[in-house]
Amino acid sequence: MNSPQEKHDKLIRATDLDALSCRYNMNIKRYLNPPDEYIEDLMKSYSSYLQYCAGYTSLSSSRSSKSLSQDRKLPIINRGTYFRTRAISDVVDEFVREFVNCQVISLGSGSDTRAFSILEKSPQVIYHEIDFAETTRIKKLAIMKNRKLRSILGVEENVPEINSKESFAEYDPDLHCKNYHLHGNDLRNANPGPKLKGFDPELPTIVLSECVLCYLSPEEYYSTIKYWTGLGKNVTGILIYEPMSLKDPFGETMYQNLQGRGLNLQTFDKYPDLESRLQFLKSECKLTKLRMTSLSNIGGYSKKQHADGSWFGAKELQRINSLEFVDEIEEIRLLLDHYCLCYAESRSSEKAPSFSGIDRWNWQLQDQ
Repeated sequence: MNSPQEKHDKLIRATDLDALSCRYNMNIKRYLNPPDEYIEDLMKSYSSYLQYCAGYTSLSSSRSSKSLSQDRKLPIINRGTYFRTRAISDVVDEFVREFVNCQVISLGSGSDTRAFSILEKSPQVIYHEIDFAETTRIKKLAIMKNRKLRSILGVEENVPEINSKESFAEYDPDLHCKNYHLHGNDLRNANPGPKLKGFDPELPTIVLSECVLCYLSPEEYYSTIKYWTGLGKNVTGILIYEPMSLKDPFGETMYQNLQGRGLNLQTFDKYPDLESRLQFLKSECKLTKLRMTSLSNIGGYSKKQHADGSWFGAKELQRINSLEFVDEIEEIRLLLDHYCLCYAESRSSEKAPSFSGIDRWNWQLQDQ
């Protein structure tokens, strides 16, 4: 019998399955150019090993795995997933271009494949991914079964036969290579935790939280941001993507839907808009160079911008518009208005650099 905490953690891990399904649908619709060549491996790994995770049976895992590929998403969901994925990747790519020798830390990385494409292009980058041990085991097994990924990461390891919950639980959830570190760790236990293996405090670092911190309590939310932005001795930027309530009827419906699934976003209404988030990161977290925008602004749907005012330009918008027809402009604007992308940074001293490339894009709100 699983404890209430274990049941809650399973629900949080299941949100990664939702995200994987969204990225898979976006990928088969050819939104990404070039397509994500690694997502199929993650799908196969979940299909094989989800049954050995806590709270799953062979039957329930089979149903979940089938829904990953068979649950077709609405065009507005595919488009929102593309804007989210592309925007975060573009910021990380620009950070790597500016600092070259740098470090990425992805909190609650789940089934995300961004690390592999970045390390393929930029092997000098050190990339950390942190998530629940069960999740990192599934990702590690996907890596070990992909010859190209093993080559990119420079790792060789025999994959043991895993055919039970016991053998799955015994499999080491961590993977440490020259420039890639996969940590099976609960973020709630890492503040302050032992020194992160492979972490270089001297390198410029960007921390990613893609719909992760929003599941923490307000106290954990604050302490996690302070912990990860305070580890380095250089510049440390943090990029946060998550929903916000705007304290309107649509936000209330979002909240009730999540509550119905057993998920409680405790900071959803505490920081309901861009202004409150800027003040929190500035006044309470003492971070600087704050940049805030909604996903609606990123995609060019904001009422205050021209049709070609997105982060991606008119030509790219024309390409994705040709993939799937979306005529519910007000509906997609309303949906995307409720998701934000926030950047802030901590500099260890006045001599530490700052990420100037963050101003390549049109932000709705900024400070310093």
